[in-house]
Amino acid sequence: MNKKQKNCLLIGIAVIVLMGIFPPNLHSRTGTRVGGGRGTYTYIAYDFIFDAGVVALSNLITQWVVVSAITGGLIIIFKDKKSKDD
Repeated sequence: MNKKQKNCLLIGIAVIVLMGIFPPNLHSRTGTRVGGGRGTYTYIAYDFIFDAGVVALSNLITQWVVVSAITGGLIIIFKDKKSKDD
């Protein structure tokens, strides 16, 4: 593994760890709708893991999969090209 690949891997791991520390959380709020009337809204916000309420696990897993795929793709792209003599 060359230096670019190692850097991509380390950055990918760091991003995944940060996503675990600040996961997406479901929050509910009651308020006035844009068109009028009152209602309860569910929205996603990112909070510190120990302050979190209900973690939106499907969103977190989706984020991890996307970052893993991008990291893997970058590692493949930055692979050293071998000469035909090897």
